[in-house]
Amino acid sequence: MMLRNAYEWYFQRITGGLLLVLLAMHFWVEHFMTAPVRRGDLTFQVIAARISNPLWQAIDIGFLLVALFHGLNGLRNIILDYGRLGKRGAGVLNIALILIGAVWAWWGITAFSRL
Repeated sequence: MMLRNAYEWYFQRITGGLLLVLLAMHFWVEHFMTAPVRRGDLTFQVIAARISNPLWQAIDIGFLLVALFHGLNGLRNIILDYGRLGKRGAGVLNIALILIGAVWAWWGITAFSRL
């Protein structure tokens, strides 16, 4: 149990650091690097062309998965720290958050297939 808690603590910090890097990349690409943005010619076609690139899809999906893990794990930690859940309640919470995360990840990843 202690080793598992240590892994959860480290993963929370690692995903926090990854979020900083991915968010900085996202802002740079979306607001500064794209030539149509600098010219003021941003259209749906420009965004669709960028999103259809497999490299950017992988980066965006990675951003989604890291953010989901970080957010849901943080919510889990807050609920377990401040809630009055027993062992069974903690298990139900874990299963519920895993299901929510899986559905949300599936929804976000499949959104790329409709572009």
